[in-house]
Amino acid sequence: MLLKSIKKVFFLSLFLGFGFLTSCDDDDTNAIEENIVDIASSDSNFSILVQALQRADLVSALQADGSLTVFAPTNNAFQALLDKKAAWNTLEDIPVETLKSVLLYHVLPIYAPSQNLSDNQVVSTLNGANLTIDLSSGVKIESATGQSVSVTQADLLAKNGVIHVINEVLLPGELPKDITDLAIATPDLSILVQALQRANLVGALQADGPYTVFAPTNAAFQALLDSNADWNSLDDIPVDVLTNVLLFHVINGNVTSDMLSDTYVNTLATGPNSEPLSLQIEVTGGIEFNGDANPVSGSINIAASNGTIHVIDKVMLPPNVVTLALNNAGFTSLVAALTDSRHTTDFVSILSGDGPFTIFAPTNAAFQALLDSNDSWNSLADIPIATLDAVLKYHVVNGANVQADQLTNGDVTTLGGTITIDLTSGAQIQTSSMQTVNILVGAATNDVQGTNGVIHAVDTVLLP
Repeated sequence: MLLKSIKKVFFLSLFLGFGFLTSCDDDDTNAIEENIVDIASSDSNFSILVQALQRADLVSALQADGSLTVFAPTNNAFQALLDKKAAWNTLEDIPVETLKSVLLYHVLPIYAPSQNLSDNQVVSTLNGANLTIDLSSGVKIESATGQSVSVTQADLLAKNGVIHVINEVLLPGELPKDITDLAIATPDLSILVQALQRANLVGALQADGPYTVFAPTNAAFQALLDSNADWNSLDDIPVDVLTNVLLFHVINGNVTSDMLSDTYVNTLATGPNSEPLSLQIEVTGGIEFNGDANPVSGSINIAASNGTIHVIDKVMLPPNVVTLALNNAGFTSLVAALTDSRHTTDFVSILSGDGPFTIFAPTNAAFQALLDSNDSWNSLADIPIATLDAVLKYHVVNGANVQADQLTNGDVTTLGGTITIDLTSGAQIQTSSMQTVNILVGAATNDVQGTNGVIHAVDTVLLP
């Protein structure tokens, strides 16, 4: 009996202590002129909370008239939240929707001073999830994720409610795992994580996105290192090279495997004039990226809070215009023409240079039509090499990286003569031999951007 009496006195004293600043009489709150945000703003211990409210656009909600109860985490509590994730250095690194959801989990739509709280009381928050009051040992708040957070100061009265100070940020659920989190949690992507850290891209892949990331395995990165005798570790790869390689594995948007098609997509890596480099995707006969990278079975469509990860078996190197042509089954005749052993012009070496080049690339059907135009031409080998050389040069503009939206009416000088761009009836080319040739506009056929130039497919071989 004595023990029970002592316990009652203890809790009575505790609530009197917490309730010192409050009263059951509404006249006390009516006399207060500061709202919840005013009180938080005037206390340096809540500076991060105020910043969070501003970032989540919740300031006005906590300034409005009404009766609210706010469990207010201190700066130390917010710092502990940031420390939970390696890439969260400031509030700016937390996705806005995540931050807003967490903050609303700290607000009750009622006036609940400490004297109105009871042990095991379940209260609903503006987040929609519940909190449980625990008075078994001091005053604690239990979250939906099993946290037990202490109230360190109660009953800071405002004209629109009351504030209870707490020592930890309450979480309504597990923190969402973004692309970087999932990579860190996957042992076979540990070298990718190291590469992202070296290139200072960790934070970029924790942004809202959404992004789709093609994530090379550790074996893929080791193969990359083994391909260069001077590369023993990631530290041996120049940072600018590593950065562009990594960005070549990222595209904007949330792209799952069922959304893939035979096409090119823009990556976050850039080439001449800061144009986004093109990544080739093939699905006919099996999914393949950049000509020779394959998805790892069972490791595609990994959903993150800010996008999707597809694990792949090779590090994809940004292609130049030659590699783009080599990888495209629609340009096999063009490649054969460029690599004809009879040439005295080394087209591969020339087109592998710095450029930049703008190339009008005839399709296989275009080359077949050229062969069909001459009864004695059954294959490319039947075309005189001087003719073939002149024809190929007529398709290459040197010193310019011209995207489709940058084309204008007028003459353009190629390595083999002058062509005329005519946009009056679509994207067309007029040749010196009076041809009218269509530029094939589409994601899979034009503005195919490489590291040293851009390719536009055309439906006819240009004849000078």
